[in-house]
Amino acid sequence: MAKWKYTGNDDASDRLPTYDKIRRGRDKRKKHKASEADFEQPEDKWDFEAHPEWFPARVVEVHKRYAFVSPEKDIGDVQTRDVWLATVARRYLQSRRGERNTICVGDRVLCRPTDDRDVDLGTDIPCCVIENLSPRKSRIARRDPAVPEREHILASNVDQLMIVASYKNPLIKWGLIDRYLILAEEQEIPAIIVMNKEDLLADESEEFREECKREAEYFRKLGYTVFSLQVEFQNFQHPLIKELHSQLEGKVTILSGHSGVGKSSLVNLFKPEITQEVEENSDIFYKGRHTTTYASMIKLGRGGYVIDTPGIRSFVLSERNAIDLSHGFVEMRALMNQCKFRECRHIDEPDCAVVRAVAAGDISERRYKSYKGILLGDTGREGRIRDQITGKDKEEEGDE
Repeated sequence: MAKWKYTGNDDASDRLPTYDKIRRGRDKRKKHKASEADFEQPEDKWDFEAHPEWFPARVVEVHKRYAFVSPEKDIGDVQTRDVWLATVARRYLQSRRGERNTICVGDRVLCRPTDDRDVDLGTDIPCCVIENLSPRKSRIARRDPAVPEREHILASNVDQLMIVASYKNPLIKWGLIDRYLILAEEQEIPAIIVMNKEDLLADESEEFREECKREAEYFRKLGYTVFSLQVEFQNFQHPLIKELHSQLEGKVTILSGHSGVGKSSLVNLFKPEITQEVEENSDIFYKGRHTTTYASMIKLGRGGYVIDTPGIRSFVLSERNAIDLSHGFVEMRALMNQCKFRECRHIDEPDCAVVRAVAAGDISERRYKSYKGILLGDTGREGRIRDQITGKDKEEEGDE
């Protein structure tokens, strides 16, 4: 193989263009790193005196290239009828390109009014550029369908989580409810459980009805608010619907649950500014097709806001040790300091307070099985959609 030998001038000035290119690259990376830190800023640092035309807003909808925001001068008073088309300032996009989404629904942002040349979209809607992001108080995320190792933040700054499930069509998945509750405990936000399609229980076995009743009562015992509804046959005048609305007034609530469980139908009962379309095709239960295709923040005519999310097949429940996971199961939390070993996994360790409580019936065996499945990595089947349980399915039910 031929060996190449440099025979050019050793004058350092010949190499200045190369050095300069390397230096510019380093400076560019430093600038991106600094920009990333500058993008997220506490609101007390937002300088309205220097930029009186800038305004605080809430992100109400996010798409791939742009977002919609609504002014929110006072926190909790989102002017959802005043919608602006927004993009994130270009200087931040390079530094945050590894993220699935730079902003999400529910974010509080600082906006600079501009024209459609800045957002590169022809539109009659007023346009703005997002200059800063207020630190998030809470967030709900799922796994990015394109890159499973990365998270896709669906919503932030929510006051509570409403978990909507259906008894049948699709079948209720207790394990998935457990995982949502862990997420709520982790984010320190209240959780409400709504079990819909109660009318379908009439055609089910006594055993299944008793199971549903037992699980609902157990969740109530743990301190969660549980509603059993048949939204399709109820209206706002129904006492349960009115009681549910009282839980939504003055708050931002994120709705989560599989496709077809009735989230959009439920929202429509509260006279939202935007009526949600409901898919009538029953094949949705088998195909897992989303009736809601993107998360959006909706103002309820009867008070409060909801963030309706697509049917979630999987959401981020990061790997954690037994102590962290136990904290997400409220019935285990009080027993964590009563085990013989400080870092007890509550699996097969001797003199474990949690195992004793399960044996005594103080902790649900099903919930304990759900805990073990998450800790040991034996779960993750919650994304499976089915309309009925076959004999084989009953044998495999396990973590659900």
